[in-house]
This record gives sequence, C-alpha cells and structure tokens, in this order.
Amino acid sequence: MKIDPASFVPIYEQIKIQIKGRMSAGILKPRDALPSIRDLAQDLIVNPNTVARAYRELEQEGVITTRKGKGCTVAEDSGGILREDRSARLKRILDEAIAQGLEAAGDPAVLKKAFEDRWNLAAQKRGESHE
Repeated sequence: MKIDPASFVPIYEQIKIQIKGRMSAGILKPRDALPSIRDLAQDLIVNPNTVARAYRELEQEGVITTRKGKGCTVAEDSGGILREDRSARLKRILDEAIAQGLEAAGDPAVLKKAFEDRWNLAAQKRGESHE
C-alpha cells in the first residue's frame, strides 16, 4: 500500500480506497486479517490515529470487523457492500457526466450520439488490446 502525501485526498481516505480496492481485486478475502493499526502506520509512515480512523470508518461501513485483542478482518459479507459501493460510485460518475454533457451539447440527441461514438471507439480499443 502506498500513500501520496501530496494528494488532495486525505490519507485516511487513501487507506480506505486501497483496502477496498484490494478487496474488489480479490487480494483480500472475507475473514482475512488486516495489518494492525500500529504495523500499518509504521509501514506507511503515518500517524496511527490516521489508520485507526480509516479502520473505524471501514467498520462503520460494514467492510471490516474489529475484535478487541484479535485485530481487524475483512467482513464476511463485504462483497455485497463493495458491489453496492461501486454501483453508487458509478451512478454518481454517470450522473455528473450526463449533466456536464447536456450542458456542453445543449441537445440530448447530440449527447446521445457523442456517447455512442465514444462507446464504439472504446469497444474497438478493447477488441484491439485482446488480439
């Protein structure tokens, strides 16, 4: 895990994003142990309170579970939570893109045509990369 101290994203958010990313990629699976707060803070060279905040928020979101004396583990039902999180994020991104696209295009038909063109271009690129 790497932290970018120059980023506008707070360090605790960077930790959360990277843990969720590892879960989404299957690197972390339900019931896998996470590093202790102290160990992760030392590895990342950050304040332990920063790691504790990330873990606390992940626990509140139902992504990890914490047991006193046992540490933190990936929650058993975290897969569904991550799918919901990705779905909500995708909807926010699309809503913003549509709003900006309508503002730029002025006409929904123009936006739809531009979207279709870009979609087809992306599909072609994906096809080329698999050959």
